[in-house]
Amino acid sequence: MKKCFSILVYSLFLSFILFPFLWGLRTSLAERYDSNLIPTHLTLSHYHVLISRPEFYDYLRNSLVVSLFSIILTLFVALLGGYALARLQFKGRRFGALLLVLPLLPPVAILVPLVSYFQKLGLYNTLSAVIIANVVFNIPLSVWMVRNFILGNPVEIEEAARIDGCSRWGVLFRIVLPTMGPGIIAVLVFVFINAWNNYLYAFALTSSQSLRVLPQGILSFLGNWGTYWGGLTAGGMLVLLPPVVLFFLFQKWFVAGIFGQQLK
Repeated sequence: MKKCFSILVYSLFLSFILFPFLWGLRTSLAERYDSNLIPTHLTLSHYHVLISRPEFYDYLRNSLVVSLFSIILTLFVALLGGYALARLQFKGRRFGALLLVLPLLPPVAILVPLVSYFQKLGLYNTLSAVIIANVVFNIPLSVWMVRNFILGNPVEIEEAARIDGCSRWGVLFRIVLPTMGPGIIAVLVFVFINAWNNYLYAFALTSSQSLRVLPQGILSFLGNWGTYWGGLTAGGMLVLLPPVVLFFLFQKWFVAGIFGQQLK
């Protein structure tokens, strides 16, 4: 009885999670005015409308630029910060756990001063502003993830390298970095998903249509005279695809990196 109840609860929970995705997929493949639960005819016309728009490729390029540069910059800072928290002794080190509090702050609460700050720097309405915002808000948890993984590695190897004359930088890039595959993958997937899916920073920090990212672009199907649901859901499916594929390809490394574990 207990097992059946558990299966029922898990099934309901899974259905609740998957329903929006399945309904979006159904709408993106159904003909425009097909109201059946299961479409009578499947079509790729909505996807064709989407990819036939020249601006779609501008949005795609912008999303790729923001995501890739966010990954590179965040990885570099997270590696240095995570190693410092894991191995170095300095004042304030015990307050490192505060990094877990920073991601809990709602970005919308500081959106107005953030926009004002970038305007004063002359970076408003640039992709650089969007990249910097993504990096800043992804760094705290990324640093903590790297720190956890480094703590899971034996410190004796690093000490032996130091005794042999290897510098601190040499230990970091020759000893620590080659053993951090899962940790790097975890940060990469985490930052990519956040930067790729983020709508708020791009919306607040850019005003030009040519600088829109994909989450902004798909909202162009919302109009004053109605909503083109087929195109909207087709865009949503295309935006959703890269993070989902990336997660399923590297889920083992992602979980290991989150908990600072070595892969067996």
